Amino acid sequence: MKCYLINLDRSEDRLAKMQAQFDSYNLNFTRVAAVDGKTLTAEQLSKLVDSVQIWEIPLPASEIGCFLSHKKCLELIAHGEDEYAAIFEDDVTLSKECTKFLSNTDWIPRGVDIIKIDTNDMLVALKDFIVIKNTEYELSKLCSKHLCCGGYIVSRNSAKLILKYMDKISVPVDNLIYDPKYRLFSQLKINQIMPALCMQIDTVSLIEADRQQLRIEHKKTPSLLGWIGRELMRPYKRNAHIISPGNIWARWTTSTRWMKVPFKR
Repeated sequence: MKCYLINLDRSEDRLAKMQAQFDSYNLNFTRVAAVDGKTLTAEQLSKLVDSVQIWEIPLPASEIGCFLSHKKCLELIAHGEDEYAAIFEDDVTLSKECTKFLSNTDWIPRGVDIIKIDTNDMLVALKDFIVIKNTEYELSKLCSKHLCCGGYIVSRNSAKLILKYMDKISVPVDNLIYDPKYRLFSQLKINQIMPALCMQIDTVSLIEADRQQLRIEHKKTPSLLGWIGRELMRPYKRNAHIISPGNIWARWTTSTRWMKVPFKR
């Protein structure tokens, strides 16, 4: 299976760490030069972003660069000859079991569009569990938001579909693909492998720092009543994906299970 690694030209240390990991597992990757959003002009950024803002804050330049970097990988897959390929960001730790899954595609069920092989330790809804033959790993259908694009396997056909939604940037790439709030999610058959094959560990996200700064800059001071209402709603918003009536009903009447996808180094 071809593996594409997204890496900024200025992040040589990350490239070296990923090269060492892949070498230790006898795996190869093709480096894809990441788009450095911070080198784009204000005019270029304006042309790339959708005029209608649907994200909670303006997208930082680094977020736009990340989006375009994944787009480059998806274009390579969409125009390639392989039925499936894997995409990685350069800040993940790989599992020692990854070789058996990245060496071939025989284990992938027919009709699956994406296999999410990373985890960000958030509660997610999964169903239709199947054990992968000759392994202790499971595949299941992803039914809820599970953000992060640290590592995923994508089919050639689904790469073509995703690209149709990437002409204009309105949300981060992980929300575009892995958030049911956006319509692409319902058009893809996304499976989660468990335990995960990679995870972002002990690494400071270059994008998250920019997100936090923008949240601070766009934070409005609420009135006393607004602050009280926000604090009362905070527990619900944090757990809305679990405690909403629809999800509670699904949990009791279907095989859907809420859990954190584990990762074994």
